[in-house]
Amino acid sequence: MILKDKVAVITGGSQGIGLAIAEAFAREGAKLVLVARGADRLERACAALRAGGADAVGVAGDVGDEGAALAAFAKVRELHGRLDILVNNAGSAFVARLGETTLEQWNSVLSVHATGPFLMCREAVKLMVGGKTRGRIVNVASVLGNTGSAMATAYSAAKAALLGFSRALAKETSAQGITVNCICPGAVDTVLFHEGTIGAVAAKFKADPAALVKGTLAAVPLGRLIQPSEVAELALYLCSDKAEGITGQAYNLCGGLDIHS
Repeated sequence: MILKDKVAVITGGSQGIGLAIAEAFAREGAKLVLVARGADRLERACAALRAGGADAVGVAGDVGDEGAALAAFAKVRELHGRLDILVNNAGSAFVARLGETTLEQWNSVLSVHATGPFLMCREAVKLMVGGKTRGRIVNVASVLGNTGSAMATAYSAAKAALLGFSRALAKETSAQGITVNCICPGAVDTVLFHEGTIGAVAAKFKADPAALVKGTLAAVPLGRLIQPSEVAELALYLCSDKAEGITGQAYNLCGGLDIHS
């Protein structure tokens, strides 16, 4: 077990990519603290993980809220007294033209995708440095943080901010042996993609969701959606001892979407 007894915090851990990461980490022996907004769904996810033999607890809260971040790390200190791994995966979908985007909507997207990781990383680094832990931080960004996308200006900006933040933090924590890396998925086969992104576009333009998915795949050289388990396996590697020489990097996992022209 490559993460045996490692303590890992995973945000957005109750479904989709976050749950897949939690399942992979549990398989490899990690002790999990999952953070997500929906308390009921979070508890169901933790119960399922525990039924499979995992050590998993949930802390319900919005990662963009400072109180929720502090509560999550208070729970980590209470249960484990240390932290080895942080995965910032919490996300939301928002589709709108710039001219239709309100300041409240803009701030909401930035809160989840940029402010949340800042708060979680700040508290994680404090705990890792205090415990002299050569920790691992993985931030789940997006290929759109590099390429941008029409109808996703707020989301693209937030993910670009997360990429820049992660590179800077990698430099700041390197002396303590804490690595910071990003995973940049493309279109992933999750509820968030099908309902949050495709569903929103379909409703906005009265389009056929199946046709929208087909159009998305036409821009992916490999011609398929990425599976959450694929993101999980990359996160697992980056959080393992095998990746101790990797920091400040961003890995596109998008089926070649970033090279499509």
